[in-house]
Amino acid sequence: MLNLTGLKTFHELARRGGVAGAAAHLNVTDGAIRYQIRQLEQELGEKLVIRSKRTLTLTSAGSSLYNRLSQVFHEMERACQSLSSDSGMDGELRIACAPALAGSRLSTVIKSFCQQYPLMTVRIFPIGMADDSMDVIVSYGERPVPGARVAILRDEMYFPVCRPELRYEWDISTPMDLGRCIALHADQGADWMRLLSMASAQTVQFAQQVYFPNAAASLQAARDGCGVAVGTSILCADDLRRGTLVKLLNIEVVAPNPYFVIQPGVPHKESAERFVETLRGHLERV
Repeated sequence: MLNLTGLKTFHELARRGGVAGAAAHLNVTDGAIRYQIRQLEQELGEKLVIRSKRTLTLTSAGSSLYNRLSQVFHEMERACQSLSSDSGMDGELRIACAPALAGSRLSTVIKSFCQQYPLMTVRIFPIGMADDSMDVIVSYGERPVPGARVAILRDEMYFPVCRPELRYEWDISTPMDLGRCIALHADQGADWMRLLSMASAQTVQFAQQVYFPNAAASLQAARDGCGVAVGTSILCADDLRRGTLVKLLNIEVVAPNPYFVIQPGVPHKESAERFVETLRGHLERV
């Protein structure tokens, strides 16, 4: 059986691009690195490294070994993570999610969940497929699916958003300035009507209007600079932090519906409970 220390040393040598980097990472001397590489080459009967004072170059055998070791060490890391993660959960989690949330915040939640539970497989379905075959349903407003449900507690607010450059290009400083804008709708106009009724007693006529089937599409169009959309505190939180979208004016109105997180069936999967905890932690934080 090959020396695992030698294999790890070679992998770090190739990964770090040289003897010094590998020695620093493994907390050993440069001489120890060179010794392990020579021993490994003798055991394998293959030259792995072309030695040079300035650069590190792998032979074809060295490149092949490095690629395979990368996969093996990754699997070893996953195996160790599964022991340290809570109960080493594995299996599949089925989630149906509202399109706007799926297109904005859900990927960050899933990333966090998968890092914590590396053996889990996650399957995302459109909200139209929400039924009792799902483990978790994330719905904007209620859905006729039996199961335990909880409303996202953070106050959800509506407000106008657009690309930062459009705010200056259209010179938007008052509600009436929206008349120079292209309005991006996520419905038949109710969201904008609700928002504008709080902003001005005068009627605002947009320069042009575009109607999308849902908020996921209208917000993506806003990110692409197509016009001004109705954003929400939950859906646009990451965009506002990154600066891909900015809030316009000082107009806000409470959203007509909360997000509901539904868990059909009894008993609930432990993985579903943990996912809901992760989801709420992301969506309810300031």
